[in-house]
Amino acid sequence: MTGPCQNTSVSRGFTLIELLVVIAIIAVLIGLLLPAVQSAREAARRAQCVNNLKQLGLGFHNYHDQNNVFPTAINYTGDSRNPAGGAVKGWGWRITLLPFIEQQPLWNALNQNLCVFNPENTTVYDVALTTYQCPSDGKVSRTLQLPAGQNSPRYDGPVNMHFSSYAGNAGTWFQQVALGDTTMQTRAGNSNGVVFQLSKVGVNSITDGTSNTLLIGEWAYGKLDDFDQQQWHWWPGYNAGDATFTTLYPMNPERRCSNSGNAFNSTWTGAAGSFHPGGANFAFADGSVKFLRDTTSVMPYDPNSCVGMGIAYDGVLYSVTPPAQFGVYQALSTRNGGEVISADSF
Repeated sequence: MTGPCQNTSVSRGFTLIELLVVIAIIAVLIGLLLPAVQSAREAARRAQCVNNLKQLGLGFHNYHDQNNVFPTAINYTGDSRNPAGGAVKGWGWRITLLPFIEQQPLWNALNQNLCVFNPENTTVYDVALTTYQCPSDGKVSRTLQLPAGQNSPRYDGPVNMHFSSYAGNAGTWFQQVALGDTTMQTRAGNSNGVVFQLSKVGVNSITDGTSNTLLIGEWAYGKLDDFDQQQWHWWPGYNAGDATFTTLYPMNPERRCSNSGNAFNSTWTGAAGSFHPGGANFAFADGSVKFLRDTTSVMPYDPNSCVGMGIAYDGVLYSVTPPAQFGVYQALSTRNGGEVISADSF
């Protein structure tokens, strides 16, 4: 017999079924919460990307205030490995912009008489600046050691290279200008963007309106294949595929075209794009930053290469063959095309 004060209750744990139900409920809650967390993180990364572009756009305008033109895509210097060899390609616009984005000490460290890839300028090019990197572009923060000779211009040893998620607007096509080419100025004159090789574009020459003209845009380094990640988007670089993007292709071409089965072909290294869902961020020539949707109209393009159809090239000059016309996206990249663009079309 038990006494009146004796506790006769029996404790028991969860049954297996109850435990499985609790685990299932937790799994459902995590499944519901995870997309919201990922969305919040992407929103924060996108906000930082917008902030980077605003800072770069302000830097462009501060440079313009002093020089009456925006920075060019390429500068020419001497070469310490061959002092008697004349001018060589020196550096791209991101180096030029350093004093105007609170990087004066790094600019002061540059030997401006020499190419940025000379060993004397190692302390400058071997630096990663987060202002030039979009947080959503995960691989852009990597450092790659490029072997001597193969990829390291003006330098006898291996080079540590850093990369960028942003490029200047060259317009509707690239014009790669070669030193000594008698058509240099002609090719430069054929460029219709704002930042290109030999560009001298000021606000007064952007007759389409600064609020309707792209200045800087995203191009996702992480979308390049392994080989192209070594070759292109170098942050101090001056070549077209390092310093500028072109609207010859629509944004994010890998979402649109097959490119003969290779979605990351080098022909797209100059295409704008991002890892943000639905489009990419662009700084306009008036200093504003806007998100352009993938649905922004573009000129018809080849379904394999994504190259705009109706673009002709005679070996020196590019042109548009009637009746082909630019879409809104291409029109936004021209500084003086005379296109009428409504504010609600992008």
